[in-house]
Amino acid sequence: MNKKFFFLLLLGFVASTQLRAQKAQAVKVRRIDTVAVAILDKMSAMIGELGSCSVTIKSNYDVTSKELGLIKHSDEEHLYLHGPDKLLVKSEGDRGSRDLYFDGKTLSYYSLDRNQYGQIEAPASLVEMIDTVSRRYGIEFPAADFFYPTFVDDILADSKELVYLGLTTIDGKECYHIAGMGTDKSFQFWISNDAFTLPMKMVIVYTTKSMNPQYEAVLSDWQVNPTLPDAMFDFSIPLKAKKVKLVPLTAKN
Repeated sequence: MNKKFFFLLLLGFVASTQLRAQKAQAVKVRRIDTVAVAILDKMSAMIGELGSCSVTIKSNYDVTSKELGLIKHSDEEHLYLHGPDKLLVKSEGDRGSRDLYFDGKTLSYYSLDRNQYGQIEAPASLVEMIDTVSRRYGIEFPAADFFYPTFVDDILADSKELVYLGLTTIDGKECYHIAGMGTDKSFQFWISNDAFTLPMKMVIVYTTKSMNPQYEAVLSDWQVNPTLPDAMFDFSIPLKAKKVKLVPLTAKN
């Protein structure tokens, strides 16, 4: 790359990062680290450029019990994404065995434990689909925030603090460690220090909820731009599976 061009590109990138940090300061943020913003920007750009990917997500999360306090649960999920409109999530864990298929038109939810499935029409865009289905039906998608184009802007809009803490190691891989504090949660991200700059771990503590429940996810086995056939995102109704209606959330449920 031409050195002069690279220097101008770097200046533009730093200037953009500083401008966004200044905007964050304008909404009474106490401390925004421009290095942390630059790392998150690079990660978000990398994910945005992926044509396809797969990743394993191992999560631990707290569920509140009136009698016992916070009870720790865990799941392991395998996510396959083919942009711009295909997604498959296969899950095993304390919430049971379940699959999510999205073929660009229809979201299919299948419970292996009950041999039941439900289907709903959804927006063609992956981001719109995830946002709509999560909000209306309460169906969770693992580490979905990382795939939003507005991920960094959303973090800045809500953050009181955002700090780069230095380098550390996750599963033998050197990572950037970033921590922040929002209006109702604190969060930490570990981002790989390599050519791909992908998320390796995240921790969220819900600071305004009783007993401060936590969510932790470790992301591993990243495959960048693998060949994923369209057929793997098509849901075929299993033998004797019962169709059920997916009911939208209400104030009561």
